[in-house]
This record gives sequence, structure tokens and C-alpha cells, in this order.
Amino acid sequence: MDEIIRKTIKGLENLDVNGTLSNVVITRIGPWTLSYVKYDDGIVGCGLANNELKIPEDVTYIRELLNLNVYEAMSKLECFENSVFINSLRASITSALSYRLMNGENRLKKEGYTVETYNAPNFPLFKPSKFVRSSDIVAMVGFHQIATPLCAEIAKEVNVTELMDLKELSVIDFDTEESNIKIKIFPVEKDKEVLSRADVVYITGETIVNGTIREILEISKNARTRIIYGPTSSFYPGVLFKEGVDISLPFIFPNTPDFRRYFVLSRGWWYFAGGIKQLLIKSSKVEEE
Repeated sequence: MDEIIRKTIKGLENLDVNGTLSNVVITRIGPWTLSYVKYDDGIVGCGLANNELKIPEDVTYIRELLNLNVYEAMSKLECFENSVFINSLRASITSALSYRLMNGENRLKKEGYTVETYNAPNFPLFKPSKFVRSSDIVAMVGFHQIATPLCAEIAKEVNVTELMDLKELSVIDFDTEESNIKIKIFPVEKDKEVLSRADVVYITGETIVNGTIREILEISKNARTRIIYGPTSSFYPGVLFKEGVDISLPFIFPNTPDFRRYFVLSRGWWYFAGGIKQLLIKSSKVEEE
């Protein structure tokens, strides 16, 4: 299990957050694992994580985890070989368990964090002026179809590293004079070169399930600000901040039957579902600066 997830789960247990794993939904067109945890008082929390479409043929073992205490379920997952899918299941359960602490600002503020809540479509992920200066070199671990071009409108330079075949991100534009070359995309082999010279680094939460997060944080340690974003990192951020993240931008999804129905019927295309929030959580280090 990823150490960040392991430590976060332990921290939640120490905070006396408890419940049972009540449901898991897995989609392929939208590559997501959605987990539900029912707390001891009957309230339900939900959490989402990217599974990168690396879903095994047989996932019937998940049924045996349902209705178990969440910590027992996570312990049983320790027996499975580490994989992107198992990590997505662990991350989504961790976010679902974190829901009680994340769905509202009071508990996070009590822990000393600065927290702001935003409703769709005014997510801080889409407002790079909150974090980026015109003189900045921005690095993005993972190309984001909305946030990346928005950063390019402000920053001096935007460099992206990607796991996918770069041909999939290529553009054919016959008007070369109008082509925007401000965004440069590199393979992950260039991570060290790209991240070590950046002022601001955006890190997709997907790095948690594919096991690259700690290496990325080490390589980018000279950056002024490191931001982790997305559903996959939408769990209680204490461990993320200790590991070097400065700002977390988690998504908080509705715990309603309507949202689950929309998620299932759309095959994981949650982007236009109502009621989604994004938090902007700053570590105490950012506040001191």
C-alpha cells in the first residue's frame, strides 16, 4: 500500500473516524472507482479515484469486503499485490472515510488549515491566478485540458510531463503562425529536468495510484508552491502536507442517491453532475509565507 494512504488511514483511525464499507462502483469509459463508507451514525461518505482503466477481469472479491469495518477491509486489501486498481480502491475508500472531515470547513480549520469552499464551475483549479505569477515557470504532472491552457495564459512558461503516448496529445494546425508553443509536453523520463526548475508544480492525484507521488515531491522540492488536485487525492490532507504538498484542491462529491444514479448511468462521467464542490486547503507552511 502507498505510504501516504497507509499513514492517512492510520491518522483517520486516531481521529476516531469509523464506519463500514457499504458499496463500490467501478466504471471504464470514465476510469473511476467510487467507494461508499457508512459511518456509525448512518451518514454516508463517498470518495472517487482514477483506476487508469487497469481493472482486472475478476473483481468479485470486493463483495467480500462490503459491510466490513473499513479498517478491516483496508487490512484485507494489504494481502493483494500492489497495483493501480488496488491503489484506486484504497484511495477511494480513504476519501470516503475522510468525507466527514472534508465536507465542511470547521474540522479542517480546527486542525489549523486555511480552507475555502467553491461550487462548480468556479473551482480554484480553473483560477490559476490564485497561485501563478506572470514570471513563473509552471510544471504540470499530467496534462489537464482546462487547467493547462489557463495556466499558459498567465505563466511565462508551462511544461507538462505525461505518462501517455505523446502522439495522443499532438495537434495538427496548418496555420503555424497562430500555433501556441507556450505549452511544451514531455515524456515522464524528463520529470527531473522539468520539475526541478519550476516555480509552481501542479500534481495530479493520479500519481498516488500509480506510485510516483513521493518521487515527484522529491524532484520538485525547490518549487515555491506544489499543488495536488483531483478526485484521487481528495482525502484528509495532513499526510500530504507533511510529505511536501503546499496546497490541496480536493473534490467533494454529493453523497446522495441522485449522484450515484447519475454516475452509474453516465458510466463515470461525473463532470456535469450537480452539487460538486472543490476545497482550497493550504498547509500552515503556505500561511507562514
